[in-house]
Amino acid sequence: MAVTCPRCGRQYDVTLFQFGRTINCACGERVGLENRIEVPKTAELRFFADVMMHRLVRWLRMLGFDTAWEDAIGDGDLVRRALTEHRYILTLDRKLPHEWRVGNVLLLSSETPLEQLREVVSRFEIKPPERLFTRCLVCNTPLRPAKREQIEKQVPENVRSRHVDFRDCPNCRKVYWAGSHTERMRAAIEDIFDGE
Repeated sequence: MAVTCPRCGRQYDVTLFQFGRTINCACGERVGLENRIEVPKTAELRFFADVMMHRLVRWLRMLGFDTAWEDAIGDGDLVRRALTEHRYILTLDRKLPHEWRVGNVLLLSSETPLEQLREVVSRFEIKPPERLFTRCLVCNTPLRPAKREQIEKQVPENVRSRHVDFRDCPNCRKVYWAGSHTERMRAAIEDIFDGE
């Protein structure tokens, strides 16, 4: 099967257009399949943030969303992985939705992470989660409760003496507790959801 350029009639092999990819024809027309590829609706809302969105990723993970991110991934791999893993792409790259005919891209307009988060919350009609800090902010793995003896060598004594609730990541071994930074993050999240 071939895909025909609507302007000049030149034909291209359909395999060039996998995962919604488009190309520029020699005549200058953008050519691709007409159908937009969509992410199947699932119970869990999942994201794949492009390389420019690393600061937003931490906020989404704090809210408990499975949010993938890699610091060196090309658009083609990003789109393929997002479609395969049933994730919505979050990007500031204006070329991406133009070059890929996929329906799972949210082109954000703000440059600041909290305003980006506000855009995501609004677009997906996200409600405040019952619990925050359920995923590792570094590697995206779900956190688990940790016993004091398990984290003794990783947490300073002054922190262990002031806190009783610790969570750790079974993948990267990072330990979390409710410090002053978590209160600031909670206040920022409350502001976003109160403004909706």
